[in-house]
Amino acid sequence: MSFQCLSISHHTAPLHLREQLSLTAEQQSNWLSKLGDTEAAILSTCNRLELITHVHSDEKMEGLWKSLLRQKQLRPQDVAAHTVNYKNYEAVRHLFQVSASLHSLVLGEAQILGQVTHAFEQAQRLGAAKHHLSLLFRSAIHAAKRVHTETHIGAGQISVSSLAIKHLESVLGHLSEQPILVIGAGEMGQAVLKGLEGRALSNVTLVSRTYETARQMAKLWGVNACPITQLYDLLTSVRIVFTASNAPFYILSQEDLAPIMQAREQRDLYIVDIAMPRNVDPQVGQLAGVNLFDLDDLQKSVEKNKHERRKAVSLAQRILDEELTRFWAEYEGRTVAPTISQLRQQVEHIRQQELSRILNRLPDGQQQELRLLFEEFSHRFMNKVLHEPTRNLKTKAGQGNGALFNAVARDLFGLKDET
Repeated sequence: MSFQCLSISHHTAPLHLREQLSLTAEQQSNWLSKLGDTEAAILSTCNRLELITHVHSDEKMEGLWKSLLRQKQLRPQDVAAHTVNYKNYEAVRHLFQVSASLHSLVLGEAQILGQVTHAFEQAQRLGAAKHHLSLLFRSAIHAAKRVHTETHIGAGQISVSSLAIKHLESVLGHLSEQPILVIGAGEMGQAVLKGLEGRALSNVTLVSRTYETARQMAKLWGVNACPITQLYDLLTSVRIVFTASNAPFYILSQEDLAPIMQAREQRDLYIVDIAMPRNVDPQVGQLAGVNLFDLDDLQKSVEKNKHERRKAVSLAQRILDEELTRFWAEYEGRTVAPTISQLRQQVEHIRQQELSRILNRLPDGQQQELRLLFEEFSHRFMNKVLHEPTRNLKTKAGQGNGALFNAVARDLFGLKDET
């Protein structure tokens, strides 16, 4: 058995492919609920799709990956050039680094930790995260929290949404006088509103497919709310649009936006699409006056952010290394637990046999009288004899050679393999 992770991310795949791999919550739940005894979790975000498992063979992992991709009508060979396969130690290390945002589009952003936590809770709720994945995810989440607490890697609360806002500020200057439209009241839409908060903006409007949701979120963040039916009217007057809806289709198409651009008094329109899948047809960017930015465009502007935060990376990695050592010690220690249990059962069986044999040699009148004495003596003797071997086995296993010491112990004590 080993940990494995198959990963497609912004490091390996362009936006149009990541878009094809975006799984809905329903697709994830349906797939995870049918795994039976298999341990697996899905991390699906705007920048990555990862399958994290604890499986007995590469063949099993390949079958799971094939089945998962089938949800999007894709085959492993279709994405092979963009897929990275992490195994055992590297798989664990990768999840630790992802959780701590070392592999994020925006180094140090905190949103990924919430997404990892959600992936774990989802798998656990559906029975797909059991003994081993529970230990892995709890350890990775704990390690990431230490990184954010003990380093400055997350200083300034940089995120994809805040990066998008800063990008516009670099183009337009201060946004206080600009009419702004935010489409989508979910997690990403709220992240945009949070990023806009505190910038003394007076003209921000939120639109969502469900007006009541938009109204509640607008009240929370101190902005305006409009029903989705007024979307095209709003587009004639706003200067900036953030699209962050989880709609599985284009909200803004070239065909729909072309007449709106002709009717606008102020021609220039800046659209930042941070949704996954995208909310805006890429062809919209070809319209005169439209400046369209998506996640791939934002990726090009993160180098300055990375440079400023790289000083914290070495400390973050040291923390992760400490937590990785702690994780492997506990994991490897757990691998020998069945062997220790079976060894104790075997010795207990011998103890009971020898206890019965010696009691049967005593006169009937003395058996009951001496049973408690022999019982206590043999039990204490067994525990003292087994204490040192079991303690050493746990310690050695925790030093990274669990499988080897487990096999040697089973061979030395003549333990049969459990089926």
